[in-house]
Amino acid sequence: MILAFWLMSASMPEGCAVTGTVFNSTEQTFALLHSNCLIDIQRHDRWIIMTSPKWVVAVEIPPHSGKCQFTYAWGSPWALFGAGPATSEWVRVAVGHRTGT
Repeated sequence: MILAFWLMSASMPEGCAVTGTVFNSTEQTFALLHSNCLIDIQRHDRWIIMTSPKWVVAVEIPPHSGKCQFTYAWGSPWALFGAGPATSEWVRVAVGHRTGT
């Protein structure tokens, strides 16, 4: 797994990240995210799916309700959901090599 994260981070420019705002409630979930690299960002239910030309990274939005900031540094095994110092949560991501390209 560590090799996958190393290979993934080496395949993108240094400092590549996905950031933005996530809102989750029992009625709806949305994410307004952007990246400074060529990464396609989609949301499926409570999952954020980030796809580069070679890799796919998925992270589940935590079940707690409310608005929070999202930060993911490409190649990291963790994403940060934060609404402040006392309410920030690190969530492990899933990574896989992109197929069919």
